[in-house]
Amino acid sequence: MASFEKRGKRTRVVVSVMQDGVRRKVSKTFDTKKAATDWAILMEADKLQDKSIISSRMTFADYFKMWMETHKKNDVRQSTYKSYIYIHKIIKEEFNGLTLGDLSYTSLQNRLDKLGGKIQQSTLVEIVSRIKASLSDAKYDQYITKDIYSRLKPHGLKVEKTPNVLSATNFEILQRYLYTIYQKESSYAIILIGLETGLRIGEILALTGKDFSEYFDTIKIDKSYSHIAGKVTPPKSKHSYRTIKVTDQLIQVLKFYKKEPNQRMFVVTGATVAAHLRKLLKKLDIPKVTVHGLRHSHASYLLYKGVSINYVSARLGHADVSITQKVYAHMLKEEKNREQDRTIELLSMSPNVPTAKINADI
Repeated sequence: MASFEKRGKRTRVVVSVMQDGVRRKVSKTFDTKKAATDWAILMEADKLQDKSIISSRMTFADYFKMWMETHKKNDVRQSTYKSYIYIHKIIKEEFNGLTLGDLSYTSLQNRLDKLGGKIQQSTLVEIVSRIKASLSDAKYDQYITKDIYSRLKPHGLKVEKTPNVLSATNFEILQRYLYTIYQKESSYAIILIGLETGLRIGEILALTGKDFSEYFDTIKIDKSYSHIAGKVTPPKSKHSYRTIKVTDQLIQVLKFYKKEPNQRMFVVTGATVAAHLRKLLKKLDIPKVTVHGLRHSHASYLLYKGVSINYVSARLGHADVSITQKVYAHMLKEEKNREQDRTIELLSMSPNVPTAKINADI
């Protein structure tokens, strides 16, 4: 039998298990008594080789919570883990009281379809993906015996998206205007940096004085600032580590906000930057884009101007050029059409070209 011990606000649980033929005591500490009890049930079921105990007693919501805390909490970025917390809340509401043993393909799909009537397709796609992953592990660990998840499909609300990217003309209008006002408010400088570099907002907020070189006109990206964690963290992926070339004008902007070498240059929230961007776009009569849309606008502008997609991909810190191709397919199609028209123009004969004389002896 498991034993429980209160340790401050946390609960420690101890169970007896067999390991390599030897009975040992295994303990673990949890934030809540409920989480400790769920873990104890799992361990006891493993000991008895009776997974049906879990299927009949543990709700899907509780299993998902335990699964994400075990397999995801320490393996994904805190901003990503926040999405797991959100999905757990959804599961708790939509799968109210259903145990693992109650689940079937039909019961899952029916509840997902009901949920799909309230949320966007893109959100439901993510929810279904995480549910599939958790149930796949449940089957692997024999807490469920059938594959009830592979055929699940998201049927959410399809909302027509407005392009989250500036046209080339509006890109240049915004760029020119920002250079006249960047000294008035740090958010304007952040918007300008995002527009001219394609850096993510977290990468900009993590910049320090030692991250740019006024001699080589470069910016080094090797970290990101997370508002969720409240601290500087490693960048999104290993491919996000990069050094990019920037204009001398942008270096002057960075110099204006430079502090101590290791001190962050911009101590504002993403929400503050977003609010300033909305007001700025409204003032200039430019269609709305988000702060992340500045990154898309940067890439789209370069592609529109004929810059190599391989260079754009590396500049953005994408893991593979195929990611860039997927995200900016609309721009590549426009580029293809332009190049196609240019090719036909080059190959078309001018009406002023004299007709060659044909030698009858040839």
